[in-house]
Amino acid sequence: MTRIRATILTIGTEVSNGQIVNSNASWLADQLVNLKIDPVWHLTVPDAEDEMIDALNIAADRCRILLITGGLGPTADDITRQVVARWCDDQLVFHEDSWKKIQSRFERFGHPAPESNRQQCYFPSRAQIVDNPFGTANAFHLQRGKLLLWCLPGPPDEIKAIWSKSLRDELREMGKGSQALILYRWQCLGLSESALGEIVEKAIAGSTLTSGYRPHFPYEEIKIWCLENEREKNRSYLEGLDLVLKPWLVGKDDADCAVTFLEQLRPWREVWIDDAATYGALAERLAIAWSKAPLPDTRLIFREQFPSPHQCPDLEKPGDNVLHLSIKTLDEKGAWTIRWHSSSQLREQTLQLAYRRDPKRFDRERRFVCEKSLVAWNLALSEGIRLA
Repeated sequence: MTRIRATILTIGTEVSNGQIVNSNASWLADQLVNLKIDPVWHLTVPDAEDEMIDALNIAADRCRILLITGGLGPTADDITRQVVARWCDDQLVFHEDSWKKIQSRFERFGHPAPESNRQQCYFPSRAQIVDNPFGTANAFHLQRGKLLLWCLPGPPDEIKAIWSKSLRDELREMGKGSQALILYRWQCLGLSESALGEIVEKAIAGSTLTSGYRPHFPYEEIKIWCLENEREKNRSYLEGLDLVLKPWLVGKDDADCAVTFLEQLRPWREVWIDDAATYGALAERLAIAWSKAPLPDTRLIFREQFPSPHQCPDLEKPGDNVLHLSIKTLDEKGAWTIRWHSSSQLREQTLQLAYRRDPKRFDRERRFVCEKSLVAWNLALSEGIRLA
């Protein structure tokens, strides 16, 4: 069965002029892919009727599903419902229950509902109204020809609430007969996008796989799409990719090496970290990871976070169940040493930047050192190998 195509249309001058980043389109596209629906178009237009009509016509020509976000508020520039009704050759009608809901919401805050909020209670007469549990603007759903439209409010939390409550289940039924498009991802470190691209394209030559690349420094993400019914046919190519990418592989899919690192510290009562190379990048990474995977029984102590004349000196030998990790400063050739020190051993390993040092790339440098050090520590912890 042919996969269903979808367009995500964002309405809002604040988005089209760059004031707000369009996170809604990214989130919705990801949800659609999970339901075996292809989000093939992302359109963004200002709060202007002519531009909105053009975008609606584009979607109608190319897709079966249209998700519209924004323009359902109570102010004069919120004209999505009016434009959609006219484009569908329909009339707006007042929905009393929506008004009662808005009044009740304002009463809970001790205020009467402003008359301007009445605007949010008008819907095309043929529309099915979809409850918004988080805000005043209910969503709505209607059809024009073969095109199915859902009009959603703009705030991300409201979109997610409506999606979970009703929209996801409706769209899941539509995507049931489609072949799933499976996405595989490899996070690599230490080789350029172009060099990795040459390796990947050679490895998948002759397959039916589709490749993509996304640099997000210091990583290069390799993306491979495979139709569900062709997974077995492409298995050898996917396994081949694991092998050729292994020297630079940090993790697959959503794996986070900082979270993995923290998880592997659970057996330790206390972990000391001296960092004389990343200028706080390591502390920042671990703080974010800690919010995802806290270690209530392990104390993580940063004792040195910036280069100093003594460059992370050797301190007293840690006591039992205490681990001392350190990163020394980089030399002029871009090499640095990481250390592992416990009550029973002292080991170290020298690592190297993947490019020549340059003061203009200071931020890239400190982030690369942070990630490369985490990867090396993870390898030692996961395989039970002492750094050497």
